[in-house]
Amino acid sequence: MRKMKKVAVLCLTAAMTMSLLAGCGGTKKNADGETTEVTTEAESTEEEETTTEKATEEETEEPTTEALGVSDGDKVININFDDKDTDGFHTYTNGGNEEMTNEDGELHINIKKTGSADYANQIYYDGFRLYQGCVYEYSFDVRCDIERTIEWRLQINGGDYHAYTSDVITIGPETQHITAQFTMEEDSDPAPRLCFNMGKQEGMTGDEAEHNIYFDNILLEAVDASGAQQVEATPDPMAINVNQVGYLTGDSKVATVIGKNAKSFEVIDVTSNKSVYSADLPEEATYDPPSEMFCKQADFSSVKDAGTYKIKTDDGEESAEFKIGDDIYGDLYKDVVLMLYNQRCGVELDSSIAGEFAHPACHTGEAVVYGTDKKIDVTGGWHDAGDYGRYVVSGAKTVQDLFMTYEDNEYKADDIGIPESGNGVPDILDEARYELDWMLKMQDDNGGVYHKVTCDVFPETVMPEKETAQLIACPISNTATGDFTAVMAKASVLYKEYDADFAAKCLEASKKAYEYLSGNMDAHGFSNPDDIVTGEYPDTIFRDEAIWAAVELYAATGDDSYKKAVDAIIEGDDIVNYGLGWADVGYYALYDYIKYDGGSAKANELFFNEVDKTVEQIKDNGFGVWVSPTKTFAWGSNMNIANKGMLLLMANKLKPDADYVKYASYQRDYLLGRNAVGYCYVTGFGTRTPLHPHHRPSQVLDVAMPGMLVGGADSNLEDPYAKAVLLGKAPESRYADNAQSFSCNEITIYWNSPLIYLLSGLGNTK
Repeated sequence: MRKMKKVAVLCLTAAMTMSLLAGCGGTKKNADGETTEVTTEAESTEEEETTTEKATEEETEEPTTEALGVSDGDKVININFDDKDTDGFHTYTNGGNEEMTNEDGELHINIKKTGSADYANQIYYDGFRLYQGCVYEYSFDVRCDIERTIEWRLQINGGDYHAYTSDVITIGPETQHITAQFTMEEDSDPAPRLCFNMGKQEGMTGDEAEHNIYFDNILLEAVDASGAQQVEATPDPMAINVNQVGYLTGDSKVATVIGKNAKSFEVIDVTSNKSVYSADLPEEATYDPPSEMFCKQADFSSVKDAGTYKIKTDDGEESAEFKIGDDIYGDLYKDVVLMLYNQRCGVELDSSIAGEFAHPACHTGEAVVYGTDKKIDVTGGWHDAGDYGRYVVSGAKTVQDLFMTYEDNEYKADDIGIPESGNGVPDILDEARYELDWMLKMQDDNGGVYHKVTCDVFPETVMPEKETAQLIACPISNTATGDFTAVMAKASVLYKEYDADFAAKCLEASKKAYEYLSGNMDAHGFSNPDDIVTGEYPDTIFRDEAIWAAVELYAATGDDSYKKAVDAIIEGDDIVNYGLGWADVGYYALYDYIKYDGGSAKANELFFNEVDKTVEQIKDNGFGVWVSPTKTFAWGSNMNIANKGMLLLMANKLKPDADYVKYASYQRDYLLGRNAVGYCYVTGFGTRTPLHPHHRPSQVLDVAMPGMLVGGADSNLEDPYAKAVLLGKAPESRYADNAQSFSCNEITIYWNSPLIYLLSGLGNTK
């Protein structure tokens, strides 16, 4: 049983600053500026939704850290609270109620309510390391003004959150000095957690009167480091970085060679081991600030024969193998799309499709509408990310990307392998409809749309059917209502030829939602209620959602009143966030506005200014990737990069330009291996692929679900594991393939969806 639950807030720790986001356990910002769930678990620090295009592009202040080693006598943790501070400790409650202060040089925990679980009240501390083979002594002083039991733990801060060592002790008014010696038997852990569980322990009733617990002189010391093993380092970058899946015949094919030494390169046919192409590299290497590397570009676009190849330089370095051909993306594309099926909620997953990730129907109970006794049916939809929450705003982005894949790329395959395959409706629309059917259940009678449905806290590391806590439909938000309006209006157009009744239902729901939105434009954006700690996806600016809603209703109905509403906001002084994320949706609005009737001059100016800026930002990068003006990578940076590739393909639909397609393909290549860490960021593909995503089913089964795009580099070091192993690395190299690193290695449906559009838009995915 997991002893530590998620912590809703990641505060700054002493030795290693922990930045809090809004995802799985709070809120986090991703590359897109979108907010992602950030969980800090008391037993699990996580995670999980993502961020917005506007958000975290600033580097957090980097903490200092000791060398990666340990010696006899090292005081790994040494806190006496004499500075009148709480010294990096943080609180977590789950049904309990506690307050933490420093009182007269002791850490004082006022337990106002014991709660019903052992972790109902918890304090925790991060920012240290444990080395395999090292013998440690852990000690602390503790007292309490009543007699009761508590548990202390030193544990892993991810996965199943098991303890390396722990004990349940009885405490009372007399100060006790607790001492325990242990040997770290497991692999070295660069980011463990120390915690105290002060909820209901065995033998307690859970309704104890308010009481106080005091801690002091907390010491973790290495007493015998002779057998200590080093913390495992992240892999070295590859000397030659390529798209590890491969290149289509007509692609612009470029590899990035790291360093200054290589003078020339060859393309080697792996089957024959013969060179099929050779060329000189640029004489001078170019310095690439985001990777802090010198790079040379190896262009082999003229190689067009189908086959398996590798790049070799004159100094003996070799790339990963890759393919060239017109039929190389079928398996990848299928798995990237089927990831959405594997994330379906409320239905039994078919083992013939989901394989070992099949499971019984989950989350089938009704949800309580927050703050009321009302219950509603919320079955269906997709699990959003590494946890099991379902969110209208992120779901709407995902659906829109699927709609655009169908429209722009004419992707109408009906044989991808979902249960609906072969029904005469394109599978991409069938999969989107699974989410739409759930979203329709999220609309209130007044037209407004509930923001999300989750439990009050993040689940344990369990399969979805094992999360059985009460579901809660969180309050209506304008962002959810606006996004709902937009995708339902668009659905009314796209499904008309396949199911006219469903299309009409979607249009009616869209109009009703728009009426609610129009009457509540002065409302505040969504934020979590105080007692809900799951992913927040907050967004206080919703003029972009209002534009998008009006554009899609205009396209669906031809009613000029919607067009006037669009122009009024675009031409007005209101703040509008333009992007392709879950928080900033303005470019979806501008694109469909221009595509539908040419749009206004201002709409075209706004859209193509961003396109041109994107091209310029890509041109000078050593890996051909879009990087923010600050040269940093935000949480969920891979979504931002996929979004930029998508933006360029959208622009090419409106105004064909070969450069748009070329630079869009470079974003695909980056995601599939042409990057500073040499990872193909899609699970199950490439020579170096993520094996340990922050994704509960993958963690439970100890195997990565295939076809998931992980978050990628995060400059801001926004989880304890990242802080421990990535400090000092260049912004583009701040990626760790570890389930504990939720800011680097989580997954989401709306990171996969722009990749679906990008892959289908660039070429053959059969």
